[in-house]
Amino acid sequence: MEKTNDRDKETLLSIVKEMAESRTGAASTKHWASDALWFDIPAFASKGVQPAIKMFDSVFNSFKSCNVSILESETILSGDMGIVCTIQKVDIIFKNDIAKTLLVRQTDCFSKSDNNEWLLVHQHASVPSGGEWDGKIVMGLQNETL
Repeated sequence: MEKTNDRDKETLLSIVKEMAESRTGAASTKHWASDALWFDIPAFASKGVQPAIKMFDSVFNSFKSCNVSILESETILSGDMGIVCTIQKVDIIFKNDIAKTLLVRQTDCFSKSDNNEWLLVHQHASVPSGGEWDGKIVMGLQNETL
């Protein structure tokens, strides 16, 4: 069972990394369930793949370049459900040459399909508001961070 869990965790993290490296709506949603629910950083939420593809393509088309680094990750499994929580650094250069760096918190929720394929059922990405954030996660124990 432990080997299966490790393999599933590796699979889920590799899917998240693949999505982070994608630059088209089709590639970004390749592993999505047809009725996936998405809460994105802009004021946008969608259910289903097609609205997400259009939004991804619109956003990616405004970039000259985009580099995503996964700084932290944690993968949790319970039966046929998996959750990957990441802290991502996103370096963007827009077509108008304005550069921007974001620290993004992202949660990807997966369900294993009947044919044993992990599919994203919900994604929530957010950028902290109200000031600078160092990307560290405060733990329950005093002075402990990830």
